[in-house]
Amino acid sequence: MKTEKIRSAVIWGDSLARGVVFDESRGRYSLAPTPAARLVADTLGIALTNRSRMGMTTTQGLQMMEKDLEKGLRADAAVLEFGGNDCDFDWKAISEAPEEEHLPHTPADRYERNMRQMIDRARQAGMEPVLVNLPPIHADRYFRFLSKGGLSQGNILRWLGETFQIYRYQERYSMLVSRIAQECGCRLLDIRSAFLNLWNAAPFLCNDGIHPTAAGQELMGRAILADIG
Repeated sequence: MKTEKIRSAVIWGDSLARGVVFDESRGRYSLAPTPAARLVADTLGIALTNRSRMGMTTTQGLQMMEKDLEKGLRADAAVLEFGGNDCDFDWKAISEAPEEEHLPHTPADRYERNMRQMIDRARQAGMEPVLVNLPPIHADRYFRFLSKGGLSQGNILRWLGETFQIYRYQERYSMLVSRIAQECGCRLLDIRSAFLNLWNAAPFLCNDGIHPTAAGQELMGRAILADIG
């Protein structure tokens, strides 16, 4: 992405792009003081429209994007950040019936189709599509977090085989993003490596195991600036 030509950007994504963190002291989600997207936009002087929403999947994101484009929303760049919710599962259903087959919210083939369609729509609208891969998750933390509220840890673990399977499955979607970016000729913002390059990334991930902390958001922002600034 040639930043000298980028004066405006729209982000379609989920809680990662919104800057959501889990506040353990209050037991709820809030926004980081300086989300990565805001840090990058302010540093580079980019007019940012953030259409990201917590819980958003590519199916929902594609629908939102279509509506936004119909209303005339445009920018130099369209940043697409999805995958964390797409690759997640209905853990309550798994807890209740671990012997049955369970699919992620968005199966990988549909996820790929949705991403490619959003890339095409961005280009049709005269915007440069920019993809963002996924930060790693802390599988053990997420397993403990998702099994709260009366869900059966034993049943969920029986279905998973091991907690690390959560990490591997999420990694698959991050690798899909990288492959799609390469095949479609899109710029990729590699935030995953910013975490993997750390000796210990755990302090940069919230206690829910999936959201970066405020420091994690800043880490992502600095990594993006080092790459494109």
